[in-house]
Amino acid sequence: MIDSDSAGMPGGLKGTQAGRSGFVHSAFLYSSQRDYLESVARFVLDGLSADEAVLVAVPDDKLALLHDALSGSVGGFTAELRMADIAEVGRNPSRFMAMEGSFVDEHPDRRVRIVSQLAWPGRSDDEFVACVEHEALVNEALDGYPVTKLCLYDASRLDDQLLVEARATHPFLWNRGALQRSAEYAPEDALERCNRPLYANPGAVTYLVRKSADLSPARSFAVSYAGWVGMSEDGIDDLQLIATELATNSLMYTDGACRLAFWRQDEHLVCEARDTGRFDDPLVGRLDPGPSSPASRGLYLVNAISDLVRTHTTSNGTTIQAYLRFEQSQGPNG
Repeated sequence: MIDSDSAGMPGGLKGTQAGRSGFVHSAFLYSSQRDYLESVARFVLDGLSADEAVLVAVPDDKLALLHDALSGSVGGFTAELRMADIAEVGRNPSRFMAMEGSFVDEHPDRRVRIVSQLAWPGRSDDEFVACVEHEALVNEALDGYPVTKLCLYDASRLDDQLLVEARATHPFLWNRGALQRSAEYAPEDALERCNRPLYANPGAVTYLVRKSADLSPARSFAVSYAGWVGMSEDGIDDLQLIATELATNSLMYTDGACRLAFWRQDEHLVCEARDTGRFDDPLVGRLDPGPSSPASRGLYLVNAISDLVRTHTTSNGTTIQAYLRFEQSQGPNG
């Protein structure tokens, strides 16, 4: 059992001036497992005691530890406590914002708390860039909403540059049990650093989509390539949808053609779309737009299906790369 009155741990945001209304976005750079467990447990219990719904999304091994730490302490609360494996719901950082937004929408009459560990040790460099991008953009996406968010960073195992980015993307930081404003907060600068050129595979197979009539043969081309490299049927279906949505979005909002490219990269199959347009709103596709916005809906589906989505945009054009985890076809005999 965790003593929720213990001092020196993140919690009690409801008692701070910043925590009384609007979005409170904070980072906790922890250095030990004890700090991690005690801090998160207090943050959760403070929220439940204030009748706030709480979402906890952390790696599976940490979920088990938190479950044990919280057992015996949460039974008397009526507010919802939802726990999820971040490696499942946030494998693609670009889709985690939709989960956060949905959780807020599900509780329109109360404040909510969110605990997340999106940048867990062991992610790839590209995934870390996407994590930084998410944390920078969520400041705008949830601005004004009654949300208290605690983001966790393992200071003993993560690269120093990622910790610099944590300070740049979170307006509040925990330091020795106190919530302080980050002097390094500069989310727009962090987004600029994330908008880096993407690797272009010289061995990729390509297909040029010039008009809507090219979409069907482009899908067939994608299917043929995925089948040739041995991708599973489910993976082929996902690839068809991703290629279609990326190309359709390009045709809708640019005057030129869209070049689709496909290649195998380690455990992923990559679908890339390049065009001459500029991607001006990086929030598009991260929150569920509903049925009324076809462009946003298409990119939302791409984020929902993909394991990673990276974007680079300039005044001369935009490149989007969607990564699908490669699952080998089992063949006719399973």
